[in-house]
Amino acid sequence: MNNISAILFLIGAVILIFSFSLKMSNFLDIRKIFSDHFSVFKGNPLQLISIFIVPISFSIGIVKIRCVDAEILNNLNIVLSILIAMFFSTLSILCAFEDKNNKNSAYKQLLKETFNATIFEAILCLLLLFISFISLFIREFEQSLYLQIISGSIYYLTIVVVLNILVILKRLKVLFEHK
Repeated sequence: MNNISAILFLIGAVILIFSFSLKMSNFLDIRKIFSDHFSVFKGNPLQLISIFIVPISFSIGIVKIRCVDAEILNNLNIVLSILIAMFFSTLSILCAFEDKNNKNSAYKQLLKETFNATIFEAILCLLLLFISFISLFIREFEQSLYLQIISGSIYYLTIVVVLNILVILKRLKVLFEHK
């Protein structure tokens, strides 16, 4: 990748990150989605550590074994496409979970947290898909620090997505049991 491409890529990435992280954005308030999702773990820091910190060690270990290549990225893109569709389907199901008869505030809170967790997962999958596409487009799979950083990021986000799916499944189970 030449210098002009790298500079243009960095400028575009900074502008995207800035526009998505603006407070009270009418486009997509990613900051609120992330803060709402992390607030769910406020009462249990061990879960927060196991879902967001422990995957760092896993991803470092996996990078030492094998960095990403085109085959891994192509397979990941297929899985991510399926997961994104599943998360959007889950969101439509959650929209139908309106608790009309029951005024249970705990149920409504759980529904809101599950909805937010599903949006969080969809955003993580889209970010992972974006990083994966960029890696495929750049096509630099020679062993380098760049490849190790990208591989670590992809592995970390993948593990976090899988662990957060377990959180969503548990919440969906509780919602279905108490409907």
